[in-house]
Amino acid sequence: MKEKDPRQIQAELAMPFAPEDLEWRLQKVIEARELGIAVPYVTNRAIMGRLDDVVGAENWYNEFKPWHGAGGKEAQLCGISIRYGEGFITKWDGAENSDIEPVKGGLSDSMKRAAVQWGIGRVLYNMDVVFVDVEKRGKTWYMKKDQQERLDYAYLKMLGKLNLTPAPAGGLRPQAETEGGGEGPAGQAKPAETSGGKTEGMPAGGSKPEGITYIIRHARINKGMNSSSTQLKLESSQGDKLEAFVRGEHPELAVGVVLANAKLEKRQKDTVVYYMLEEFKIAETQPQAA
Repeated sequence: MKEKDPRQIQAELAMPFAPEDLEWRLQKVIEARELGIAVPYVTNRAIMGRLDDVVGAENWYNEFKPWHGAGGKEAQLCGISIRYGEGFITKWDGAENSDIEPVKGGLSDSMKRAAVQWGIGRVLYNMDVVFVDVEKRGKTWYMKKDQQERLDYAYLKMLGKLNLTPAPAGGLRPQAETEGGGEGPAGQAKPAETSGGKTEGMPAGGSKPEGITYIIRHARINKGMNSSSTQLKLESSQGDKLEAFVRGEHPELAVGVVLANAKLEKRQKDTVVYYMLEEFKIAETQPQAA
C-alpha cells in the first residue's frame, strides 16, 4: 500500500460512513407517548473495515486491558495502534462493562470510544435528537421496523448541514485503488487497468463512455434541507459496478430499470470516487421473477 501522510490518514479515518454502515439503539423511551430517542453508532465491524481500508490490515492492531474503578463498575480499556513510519501510535479509551454480556459489552464499547479518538465516527456527535416510534414486545421496548427511513434522513440531513458526503457503503476505497485483483469493496469487481493507471474504457476527461446500458441494482432518494438527490448502484452491460447520484428526486429510477444513453461524470471528494448521472434514457424494466 502506498504510504500516506498523517493528514491524509486522519481525513480518511474521519470520513462519514454510509447510512447502511450505521446501527441505531434506543437511548431513552417516553412510554406514555410511545416515542423513543435513537442514537447512531458505528459497529466494530465497520471500524475494523475502515482501518483496513485506510492503513492496511498489517498496519494497525488493538489491545484490551481491564480497569477497576474506585467503587464503580468494572470497565475495559481499548487501545488502537496505527503505524506511522517505523513505529506505532496508540490512542486509548474505555467503557464500563454492560449489564448484558458484561465483559463483551465493555470490550465492544471501549473499542468504539477508542476509534473516536482517531476520528472514526466522530461526526456522529453532531447529530440532533432523533425521535422514533416504538412498540413494546413483552417487557422490552423496540423501535418499530418502519423507522429506518426516518433515521437515514436525519443522518443525511446532518451531513448536509456540514457539507459532507458519506463514503460508499461497505468500504472507503474507490474500486480502481483496490489492490491484489479480484473483488473490491462491497463485492465490486475491480475494473481492468492500463499501464497508464486509467480504467479501461474511461476517457481522459473522466466520463463513462456512451453506448453502454446500466441496470439499477439499488435506488434511494436522499432528502436534504435545500436539495435532494437520488442515489443509485448501477451495473453496466460490461459487468462494471459503480455508485452514482442524480440531482433531484427520481422515483422512476427504481430497481430493475435499465438506462441507455447514460452520461456519467466522474467526481472525487477527498479519496471517495463516485459518478453524477447527468443524462439518461429509460430503456426498459427488467422482468421481475414470479
